[in-house]
Amino acid sequence: MKDITLRSSWMLFSQLLQYPDETWQDASDEMYVDWCHLIQDEEEEVANTLQKLAGECIAAFAGMDAESITAAYVKTFDFGKKSNLYLTYGQLGEDRERGPALLRLKQLYEEEDMILDTDELPDYLPLVLEYVAVSQENRGIALLVSFRKALESIKSALDEQQSPYRHVMDAILWILDQSNITEGLIEITAPAACDSASAPQGCGPMWAAAGYGQFKGGAS
Repeated sequence: MKDITLRSSWMLFSQLLQYPDETWQDASDEMYVDWCHLIQDEEEEVANTLQKLAGECIAAFAGMDAESITAAYVKTFDFGKKSNLYLTYGQLGEDRERGPALLRLKQLYEEEDMILDTDELPDYLPLVLEYVAVSQENRGIALLVSFRKALESIKSALDEQQSPYRHVMDAILWILDQSNITEGLIEITAPAACDSASAPQGCGPMWAAAGYGQFKGGAS
């Protein structure tokens, strides 16, 4: 799979999974068209598979107003415990061990000089996808592999709801399968023992739901 296909796909998937403001639908439509042009030189099977999955998500919202799209998003992700987009939750549940995992993610971003001035946690999937889109070599895909359990859990919940967003999760997991990368970048497991009385460090609000990916030097 070509590098431009991977990086542009992660950016599109991030856009599709972000909280939909009043500009989301038009921005997503425009981004999808541009993305189709970017990957037109990709192998036919790859391009067709990705375009079909992303296109089915976008098409499901055609004709809906911004308020209805937002309501659907909130119902799916904000009130759906199994389908929420915070990857450490899907990997570890409500355990306090999420704190060290969130801190490790923040450190991982900083290792590549990424500055994320937001209010969301660093495990928010749209944010993670933007990191994957600009990360060095296969580090981004390996990070997603680290959260394979959480990604599959989200997909399963969206399948049960017949949510249009399930197509995006299908695309993400399809790319992971095609990559043949099976070793995660970091270990996301609960420690054998944990002092539940002490609050984990670094797990407060750190990132935002939109506009991530600001780099030192002004790149984005």
